[in-house]
Amino acid sequence: MISQVDRQLFTVWRSRGFGAPRAGANGAPRIAIVGNCQSFGYAFGMKLLAPEARVDRYALVGRTLADLKTLLAALRTYDAVFAQDFHGGLLRDNATIDDLVAALPNVRRIPFVSFFGLHPDTVYIFHPDKPSGFFTGPLGVYNSGLALFGWLRGMSVDQTAALFDRDVFEHLGYLDIWDSAAQEFLKAASAYGYDVSAQLARWARRGNFMYTPNHPKGFVMFDMARKVMGEAGLKMREIEYDDYAVDDLVRSVVLPVYAPLAEKYGFRGSDLFKKEHYKLTKGPGEFIRLNEFIAQSFKAFARHDKARLTHARVGEWLASEETVRTLSACSAETMRKQALAR
Repeated sequence: MISQVDRQLFTVWRSRGFGAPRAGANGAPRIAIVGNCQSFGYAFGMKLLAPEARVDRYALVGRTLADLKTLLAALRTYDAVFAQDFHGGLLRDNATIDDLVAALPNVRRIPFVSFFGLHPDTVYIFHPDKPSGFFTGPLGVYNSGLALFGWLRGMSVDQTAALFDRDVFEHLGYLDIWDSAAQEFLKAASAYGYDVSAQLARWARRGNFMYTPNHPKGFVMFDMARKVMGEAGLKMREIEYDDYAVDDLVRSVVLPVYAPLAEKYGFRGSDLFKKEHYKLTKGPGEFIRLNEFIAQSFKAFARHDKARLTHARVGEWLASEETVRTLSACSAETMRKQALAR
């Protein structure tokens, strides 16, 4: 299958050839972004900050036909190249970010935005029989630790939904995860030479700034684009992102920030999930609430042997008599309160 990178390489080759650089308007810089699903946010932000620049995106989000040599032939025609880390399963010759940096020393490595503080229940469930290595449920790889716990314990959908409660979140440490999530993100960005503590503080003041733990909202990626451009010494204009906002990642899965967490952080929570939907011309897409998400997750889990679905954190819960007893009691109490309120 032809990947996004293959299409971009063909476009560059057809328009100017790999050996004939073409500048942006009025001699503005030529900028290339090599990255994953966040590369659009970086590219759009840079184009907005420097409208005259030529900004091309090389999105490594699937296996390509191109090899490193072909990619390098295109990247050498740019004034500035920014790249996120990528592993060996994407380019045809299995080259990695280290191979790219070794062959193109002036490439600037840029951070991947990952933040679990708003979605601490999200888990990636290992499945040895899947080509990707991960189990996919109703929202792809974005699964729920509590849903998996409920299914493995033989709980009903309603009993499992009752686990999404403040007492459970407090017991599991979900309400205290912000600091460790922030430190993890800041440390990861610092490894590439970027101090983004001011940016993180600004995002937090806006409330929910992530769609999933690895999909930031558009204004986050705009800030990241401005940060890396500034560190690279590229000229930028002052511009308000919200006046021109285009957000690619919202077309993918959107996870809610549950009420107990949102209330602590000072904004409104939700139990509404959005399924991925890329072709907006074919309708607005599909939304499901918590009980339906759990029900669909249970159906997906049931197609597999329980022993084949593993996650370390959920395994620790199941191995702890105290945690099993506490979660079961919290679920029963929540259901009792719900029954009395009817």
